[in-house]
Amino acid sequence: MDSSSPDPDRRQFLRLGFQGGVAAGGALVLAGLAGCSARPTHDPMIPATTAPDRQWRFMTEEDRVVMAALLPAIVGPGMPREAEARNSALSETLVAMDEAFHVMGPPNQRQFRQLFDLLESSITRLTLARVSSYWPNVSGDQAEAFLQRWRGSMFNIFNQAYLGLVQVSNAAWYGQPAHWEQMGYPGPPAYTYDALPQMQKASA
Repeated sequence: MDSSSPDPDRRQFLRLGFQGGVAAGGALVLAGLAGCSARPTHDPMIPATTAPDRQWRFMTEEDRVVMAALLPAIVGPGMPREAEARNSALSETLVAMDEAFHVMGPPNQRQFRQLFDLLESSITRLTLARVSSYWPNVSGDQAEAFLQRWRGSMFNIFNQAYLGLVQVSNAAWYGQPAHWEQMGYPGPPAYTYDALPQMQKASA
């Protein structure tokens, strides 16, 4: 979709953002009084900085924190429960997501950038995503509730945003050989490895 000529859903989305911004002052005050918008306290189950030596191509650290909060709800029982294994799985999946975003065309990259910016803004996180906590503090139940709200929303733009997040996340997760068993995929036939010299070198 060309961002220079927004469709009706896009215009509606912008209107919702404006209307949400008008109401956000009261929401922010209430959130502050309730303590639900306290500054993030780092949860060791959410790696705020993943693969620090990596040159990230698309995702910012804030993007990675958002997805680290959402991925357990998207992946479900397949996500390891033990902290070290969980953090490793999250880091590897975020790297795969970053590569996926990097090879997308500019229009899709722009849409995902707008989506991440929306989720990372306190005003639109509260009013459009209806997530009261900062992302490092979001629980699994809160993440699941957010995803289901957008999945079942009457607004198509939220449905599309939900599908985009889930599709990229699942592709990044199940694209890793370590997770093939979860979906009953045995991996490529042995002859495909035998036919590729680089695979023979890797196994040597």
